[in-house]
Amino acid sequence: MTNQHFYVENARLMSYGLSNLGTQKTEVVFSGNESIATLAGKLIGAGFHSDRIEFRDQLIEYTKDKNPFIRRSAYIGLSFAGLFENSEQINKALEKGFNDPELEVRKISIIGFGLANISNPQQRTEVLDEYLHDEEWKIRSASGLAYSFLASGNPDYFSKFVDILKREESPYVKVCSCWYVSNAFAGTKEGIGEYRELLALKGDDNSFFRDMACLGLGLSYLGTSNESVNELLEEKIKNDSHPYVRESAFFGLALCNYQTPSNKILDMMAKGIIDDSMVVRSGAALSHGIATMGTKSLELNLNDYSDPSVLWGLTLSEGLANVNPSKTTFNDTYVQWGHEISNGFRDNIAIDLNSEHQDVELFQEGINAGLTSSGINDKKEKDAIRLIVPGVYHYLTFDSFWWGPWVLNALGTTLHSRRKNNE
Repeated sequence: MTNQHFYVENARLMSYGLSNLGTQKTEVVFSGNESIATLAGKLIGAGFHSDRIEFRDQLIEYTKDKNPFIRRSAYIGLSFAGLFENSEQINKALEKGFNDPELEVRKISIIGFGLANISNPQQRTEVLDEYLHDEEWKIRSASGLAYSFLASGNPDYFSKFVDILKREESPYVKVCSCWYVSNAFAGTKEGIGEYRELLALKGDDNSFFRDMACLGLGLSYLGTSNESVNELLEEKIKNDSHPYVRESAFFGLALCNYQTPSNKILDMMAKGIIDDSMVVRSGAALSHGIATMGTKSLELNLNDYSDPSVLWGLTLSEGLANVNPSKTTFNDTYVQWGHEISNGFRDNIAIDLNSEHQDVELFQEGINAGLTSSGINDKKEKDAIRLIVPGVYHYLTFDSFWWGPWVLNALGTTLHSRRKNNE
């Protein structure tokens, strides 16, 4: 494999595990002699593995390790194990992490607590409340993200979070905690009145709330093609001066018309690709893939574009739509990364698993062993996990928060909750 940025190479290797989710049975063994990279990868992979319950005690034991990176990895593994199997033992272990001496470990355990309790109506949110007001902004951010998982589709805390965000001074906390505002009505076909109030807030200072309302409308009315929602989002696309609001309006439009976009909707998204703002162009490009996910139909060809912001969104869209890539080599590292992530949405890809980045190869080997041996065979569940993992993985592992992957994460969380609630 030619030498790539480690971030791109990590995404390339991870795409194999996501693409081949649940197709193999690979044993994961903890020898006690692993390198740090190998052990960390195994700990995360164990959370996905079909034997995840058998690994639970080992994961909990590693949360006591002296190395904070190993503790972090153990908590990530527990978080994903809880995503598949609600467990009071896992929840108690994650709660202990709230008091870890290392800030990053605390952050991960709090977010992981939310992730482990998606669609768990028995789990109360009170355990997170004190951390919404923590002096550390990363902890306030983490508790907001935890709510976005734990209370997805539960609007009981909507007004509370709007008030918190109006008082919050840290833009980073707002970026993270806002996801509950968008996820609060996910999949309910409700909330149009609450989101309409946020859309009516004027000025750049309130653009943040209009932004989240656009996403929230799409998630609440996911796949319904609701005409009232479409009209609200189209108005923001045409008339809102703030690029982040227009970007999220495209995302909301794609979510509302998920897998059933009309030609009118696709035409509007195509016009977004030539918006003056690169933020909007990128969002409009990615929206094509959200709207056409799994349909094996995407009319746009990457060879017709040179703008990296557009190429990034479109290469992801080709993977989401599950069409063959029209282009596979890119000069821009950001676009290369997007292309590698896109392969994780395709089924059963084959790649060279050797890497010049030895630590990346060793780390990802254990994670992929868990992904491919997850026992997940249901197509809808595979889609949900493939959407959830990239955004949360990059934040928990690299402290790297990417807006587009978190939009996909919110979609995956909604699909996962829908499937769980219908079981």
